[in-house]
Amino acid sequence: MKGIAYGVGVGPGDPEMMTLKAERLNKENSVFALPGKEPRDTVAYRIAAAAEKHP
Repeated sequence: MKGIAYGVGVGPGDPEMMTLKAERLNKENSVFALPGKEPRDTVAYRIAAAAEKHP
Protein backbone atom coordinates (compact mmCIF):
# COMPACT_ATOMS: atom_id res chain seq x y z
CA MET A 1 0.00 0.00 0.00
CA LYS A 2 1.34 3.45 -0.89
CA GLY A 3 0.47 6.76 0.67
CA ILE A 4 1.74 10.21 1.45
CA ALA A 5 3.08 11.29 4.82
CA TYR A 6 2.34 14.88 5.78
CA GLY A 7 4.14 16.72 8.55
CA VAL A 8 1.74 19.15 10.18
CA GLY A 9 2.39 21.46 13.09
CA VAL A 10 -0.34 22.41 15.51
CA GLY A 11 0.74 26.05 15.75
CA PRO A 12 1.64 28.02 18.87
CA GLY A 13 -0.76 26.12 21.12
CA ASP A 14 -4.07 27.81 20.35
CA PRO A 15 -6.43 25.56 18.33
CA GLU A 16 -7.79 28.62 16.51
CA MET A 17 -4.30 29.37 15.16
CA MET A 18 -3.75 26.10 13.29
CA THR A 19 -3.34 26.75 9.58
CA LEU A 20 -6.24 26.09 7.25
CA LYS A 21 -4.13 23.48 5.46
CA ALA A 22 -3.39 21.66 8.72
CA GLU A 23 -7.09 21.59 9.56
CA ARG A 24 -7.98 20.33 6.07
CA LEU A 25 -5.40 17.53 6.25
CA ASN A 26 -6.62 16.64 9.73
CA LYS A 27 -10.16 16.18 8.39
CA GLU A 28 -9.14 14.35 5.19
CA ASN A 29 -6.93 11.69 6.79
CA SER A 30 -7.63 8.82 9.14
CA VAL A 31 -4.11 7.78 10.24
CA PHE A 32 -2.09 10.02 12.55
CA ALA A 33 1.32 9.65 14.19
CA LEU A 34 1.77 11.54 17.44
CA PRO A 35 4.62 11.68 19.95
CA GLY A 36 4.49 9.77 23.22
CA LYS A 37 3.34 6.40 24.48
CA GLU A 38 -0.29 7.52 24.72
CA PRO A 39 -0.94 9.91 21.83
CA ARG A 40 -4.29 11.06 23.29
CA ASP A 41 -2.41 12.36 26.32
CA THR A 42 -0.17 14.67 24.25
CA VAL A 43 -0.56 18.41 23.89
CA ALA A 44 -0.47 18.04 20.09
CA TYR A 45 -3.49 15.72 20.15
CA ARG A 46 -5.49 18.02 22.44
CA ILE A 47 -4.80 21.03 20.21
CA ALA A 48 -5.74 19.18 17.02
CA ALA A 49 -8.88 17.72 18.62
CA ALA A 50 -9.96 21.15 19.86
CA ALA A 51 -9.37 22.63 16.37
CA GLU A 52 -11.62 19.94 14.92
CA LYS A 53 -14.49 21.21 17.07
CA HIS A 54 -14.22 24.81 15.83
CA PRO A 55 -16.43 25.67 12.86
